[in-house]
Amino acid sequence: MKERPKFRTRIPTAEHFQQVARNMQDYIESRKGASTDPLADGYTHEEIACNRGPTYQFLGKLLGEHTTNPKRDRAKWTEIRLWETPSGKWVAESAGCSDEPGHVDIADAAVIAGDQDGRSMEFQAMDFWGWSSPAKALAKRLGWNLVVRVD
Repeated sequence: MKERPKFRTRIPTAEHFQQVARNMQDYIESRKGASTDPLADGYTHEEIACNRGPTYQFLGKLLGEHTTNPKRDRAKWTEIRLWETPSGKWVAESAGCSDEPGHVDIADAAVIAGDQDGRSMEFQAMDFWGWSSPAKALAKRLGWNLVVRVD
């Protein structure tokens, strides 16, 4: 019968335990101030009631917004916003706003959960907003590269 090799068992030393304790302390110190609460990280409870779709409820951090009526001197205008959720998804929001009597604001939203069909999240947001002038203005403010290179 073949003899099995003997493995040398390493007995932890006091130095080993001290190093483990230092590593644990370093880890604990590194986590101090690190928040696990999205609300503490700048996220807020948001709700978008869409006129022609569902109501979206989420925790969101505003990445950017644009309005076609910054001076509030027009009766009708468009507002778009882009939110990020704690999981990294985006919620693109669009609202057609009106101060005219009898008119209601028309809101719509879309969830962008990552690259799909070879389209980046940026391109999906632009598609949702219809590549409109407000969308292009927001994309410029956010520093997006919307160039398509063709061979």
